Amino acid sequence: MPSIMSITKVIHTFAELLNIEIAFFNDEGVLTASTEEYRKKKGNRVHLAFFQKLYENPVKFVHKPGHTNMCRGCHFQNKCPSTAEIVQNITVNNTHFGYLSFVSFTEDGQKNLIDRQKEYNYWITKLMDIITNILLETGGVPKIRRRHEKTDYILGNSLEMQKIKELMKNIKNSTSSIVITGETGTGKSLLAKMIHEQSMFQKGDFVEINCASIPESLFESELFGYEEGAFTGARKRGKPGYFELADKGTLFLDEIADLPIHLQPKLLKVLQDGLVQRIGGTLPKKVNVRIIAAANQSLEELMELKQFRSDLYYRLKVIPLHLTPLRERKEDIEELLPFLLEKLQMRTGKFIQTYSKGFLKKLKAYHWPGNIRELENVIEYSMNIEKSTQLTESSLPDFLGRESKTRIHHSVKDQRALQEAEKEIIIQKLNQYGYDYEGKKQASEELGVSVRTLYRKMEKYSI
Repeated sequence: MPSIMSITKVIHTFAELLNIEIAFFNDEGVLTASTEEYRKKKGNRVHLAFFQKLYENPVKFVHKPGHTNMCRGCHFQNKCPSTAEIVQNITVNNTHFGYLSFVSFTEDGQKNLIDRQKEYNYWITKLMDIITNILLETGGVPKIRRRHEKTDYILGNSLEMQKIKELMKNIKNSTSSIVITGETGTGKSLLAKMIHEQSMFQKGDFVEINCASIPESLFESELFGYEEGAFTGARKRGKPGYFELADKGTLFLDEIADLPIHLQPKLLKVLQDGLVQRIGGTLPKKVNVRIIAAANQSLEELMELKQFRSDLYYRLKVIPLHLTPLRERKEDIEELLPFLLEKLQMRTGKFIQTYSKGFLKKLKAYHWPGNIRELENVIEYSMNIEKSTQLTESSLPDFLGRESKTRIHHSVKDQRALQEAEKEIIIQKLNQYGYDYEGKKQASEELGVSVRTLYRKMEKYSI
């Protein structure tokens, strides 16, 4: 079959470039294409029950293959030759194509996969894109499954969250654009998905873009697509952009502050006219897309710095929503706990559903700078450490215990201290790696921000 030959060739190319073993399975869990080492070590079939639990989590990192709850029933249970895996569930436009897996069989490969996890997550998504295009172009689509399942999201039931939920009811028939603001980890992506699933666009796709994760040189082609021959390396038949993929659905622009300034006028025009034109194209295409943007920094400040266009800002911010940090709505922690315990059972391989009063008391005493995302990490840590069937104070990480005793609160003085600390850390990293572009790139990677965000912080702190 021509499509399988093409997919095998692409898989071998990626495997050689990324130094990883790769496998592609069809919808029934049958190995369709892979590297030789993978076929030799793991055979021609996958434990389908494992992959079928990944529908709601498209990309999954498996730290201990063979030892997770999802591995139960697999003939490799407790003796899997894999040392680490990244699994991608391939679903595009509600069409399920199968499963893709990046695998390591050695300790060095495991370390490499863990250290470069973000990079591998990016490339497995790119390989998925290539495979689906090959299958669609050649008509070699395996048995598929249409999915229209909704996910249950829990953000809390505090007064602040009740107000947001009430507003969501009022705007469910609206097409107006929305801007969600809030600190990192407050649940902006989850809220965007909730809005989509309760809106008139729910039958369309929810397409999510992290503006900080896309290289600036690729941004325009990713967002608007391109025609065949538009540039060197362009795919045969071209490629649709995110706007076309989100047609009749919702386009979620996460970390909108990192959208390159030179692309902002083009985005504004699409929002105003509802027309998108691919790179190299001559005819615009009409799209009907609901835009939800999110930011964890002040767009108003960026406007003053001339780094974000005011006309785009006001066009996006028709309906503003703000997610309050977890430290200001700690009553939500008790509601979030059962949801997180259930969610993390498969990841940790432990069925823990209860917690002690002391455990909850310490959670409520902590100030949660990382918000719900940090809470989830703490719960996951505690579930891994706990030996009983109930989470207790002894299973909490040490830093949380120390913070709960001092009862740190975020006042204006605290914010200034945090900013001074952030400035000092940035200067230290720049002194370590250098002030040229490569140095700033290394510093930004270690700080966990994009280069563009680092430039903004340098300007903010007059570095």
